[in-house]
Amino acid sequence: MTDHPDQTYIAILGAALAQANLNALILAENGTHQLGRPHPAHPGYRIWNGNLCRIGHHDKGAFVLEVNAILPGRMYADMAHHQHARLTNDGTWTRCTATADGAIPITLAITQTRDQEADRG
Repeated sequence: MTDHPDQTYIAILGAALAQANLNALILAENGTHQLGRPHPAHPGYRIWNGNLCRIGHHDKGAFVLEVNAILPGRMYADMAHHQHARLTNDGTWTRCTATADGAIPITLAITQTRDQEADRG
């Protein structure tokens, strides 16, 4: 007999959590409860709460450059953040901690509108 406890239960819990997070990733881009909406001209980019995001953690500096190339001239992004989001029971997405059940990683660009008056001055 071994002195080590059976680790099967922990392995099963880990596999269930991994599957739940994988299911959340699939739901984020497919089905009726997607995270935001797809950007019409740029696959892989999503519009969520007025900001552009991508599912997964991407290089923040490069992401800001990519977003600025996509945004119309009156808008810009000056920073990006790594966040996590999860699908709530009512079918909406909300920010959460990385350890929350069903948490998916996202890179979120904070978009702003240029001050038109300052640009003219």
